[in-house]
Amino acid sequence: MFNTVLEREYSNPAFGEAHLYTVDAFCLQHSAQCGPRSNAFHLMRLCWLLEHGGNPSIRQVRAGGRAFYNAREQDYRDFPFLEPPATVGELTVVSVLEAQNAEDHSARALAWGQSVWDAWSHHHAWAREQVRQWYDRQ
Repeated sequence: MFNTVLEREYSNPAFGEAHLYTVDAFCLQHSAQCGPRSNAFHLMRLCWLLEHGGNPSIRQVRAGGRAFYNAREQDYRDFPFLEPPATVGELTVVSVLEAQNAEDHSARALAWGQSVWDAWSHHHAWAREQVRQWYDRQ
């Protein structure tokens, strides 16, 4: 199902406007298959997207506007393992898969990202501090 969502986002720019929400939400809900350190990165990026108005568009990634990723890549090996919560969010990829058009897709991806962010609340302070430090280095 996730691959189907990604195919939509990569093949249609209108659907790609919410790409980073779908990637971060999926990775945080499937951290066992995405790697233990990825929790930290994806939680920080969700914080950046949701609380700092980061751009979730696939165009940002394709155009080389990977500033957040590039700035954090050097730290990746030092990221802590963030223990996943017992419940990783009310919404799943199924919600986004059911979107009827690009606008609906974006709204559902945002809601999915918010749902996952809310579920990981016990790590919000850590993620916010990491994003603050990133902004301080800019």
